[in-house]
Amino acid sequence: MNTACRKIRGSLFVLLALTFLSGCATPRETIVLLQDADGGVGSITVAAKGGTRILNIPNAALEVTGSGERLSDPKGMDPGQIDLLFGSSMKALPSEPMTFVFYFLHDTTELTARSKSQIPGLLSVIRDRDAKRMFYEISIIGHTDATGDDETNMRLSYARAEMVRDVLLSHGIRSESMELRYHGAWDPAVQTGKNIREPLNRRVEVVVK
Repeated sequence: MNTACRKIRGSLFVLLALTFLSGCATPRETIVLLQDADGGVGSITVAAKGGTRILNIPNAALEVTGSGERLSDPKGMDPGQIDLLFGSSMKALPSEPMTFVFYFLHDTTELTARSKSQIPGLLSVIRDRDAKRMFYEISIIGHTDATGDDETNMRLSYARAEMVRDVLLSHGIRSESMELRYHGAWDPAVQTGKNIREPLNRRVEVVVK
């Protein structure tokens, strides 16, 4: 039996297993649609000589036999059966990137109280990947709002990225897994005019991928 996991249109996962019917060389493909990490499902259309079927609910599965002459009607597949058929292939997949956004007080490298409370969640994600011996990279990207001159904002955005990096280092996260970037005021989350204070732009984005 051959198995594969395919990612379609961004985050849509489709599982395929190729087997051979007992006593002959007739191939049979089993196709399963998985729920995305964010809870979305999406849909796929399976077209073959035997017709067309749509999968659009979590764990919906169908079988294609022969060279596409026959398609079964979609039906739900038990999670245990999915794990039996595709478990090893699914474990080999890289984890979905996860993004955390940390906000800062005006003109400082001090996190807001709410952003400080998000640090344990970020550490948990990184440590989970460490425990599973998964390869990962951490992008740390600093930003400012549109107050201040360009040079000052570039320095401040870098200092904010450094601050978040240092927090991770203090908790034992490996420096070689981290990449720092800084954009000053040039990549705002919210477009504003010059010299406008915007809390949503005073941020560091951390992407674990």
